Amino acid sequence: MKDRGFLLILIILGIVALAVGFLVFKMNPNSHIERGSATQGSGKPVQNTPTPQTKTNPYLGVPCVSNPKPKFTHDFTDSSLIAKITPPSLIANKSQDRAFVWIDALKANRVPIYTPVDADLIRGVYKMRITEGKETIDYDLHFQVSCEVWFFINHISDPSDKIKSFFPKTPATSTASENYTKFSPPLHFSAGDLIGYTTGTVQAQNFDFAIFDLNNTNKLVGELKSSDTRFNNFICPFDVFPTNIRSSYYQKLIPDLIPESNCQSNEK
Repeated sequence: MKDRGFLLILIILGIVALAVGFLVFKMNPNSHIERGSATQGSGKPVQNTPTPQTKTNPYLGVPCVSNPKPKFTHDFTDSSLIAKITPPSLIANKSQDRAFVWIDALKANRVPIYTPVDADLIRGVYKMRITEGKETIDYDLHFQVSCEVWFFINHISDPSDKIKSFFPKTPATSTASENYTKFSPPLHFSAGDLIGYTTGTVQAQNFDFAIFDLNNTNKLVGELKSSDTRFNNFICPFDVFPTNIRSSYYQKLIPDLIPESNCQSNEK
């Protein structure tokens, strides 16, 4: 009798163990699938999508998303308030990788500055410079568009509060790299957003506008004394815009300087 009772207990325990195992399986149906895979609605395992490799802009040194041909859809200022433009120069010893945009003093003492394309403010410097005995206090701002394309606008006199609040209260006395404020995470701007206003430099009433494209390699005339690699990649900053915007700036390029620049035709 004792043997039969003991056997009955073992049978009951076995049935209980099977029932518990079945319930655990139903509650965790993926327990039999190997790690590193997932299931679709059908329950069939599929491979996980690998995490995309993060790219880095080689000049700005920050993570980026590749887009070789971003669309510049908005004007960067009010072209009707611009008197003339000094284009960037392919003459190496000029080391001029940007356009100088001159404000028309007969029409305005300052102009608005907008983001011409979706972009991230990566870094900038609030600085005070003395040129020809005249003091200029303003901001230089560098924006990343993609891994391949970035731009800067220098001499912003009065940036938006969105920007200004990130900078020190006291201006730096040089544009050395250690004086730059770096934005991490970047400060995003949509195309057409107001960056701020500029009166230009005190002595010339102009500001700088430059665009760089890694898909472009310049053929400079003469020997470049600067070791700054950005001189290899600057483009005519007006060529990225729609025809109507591009034409309005080509009309204001200083004619005698066009032959030495990479701004050659408004019919591109």
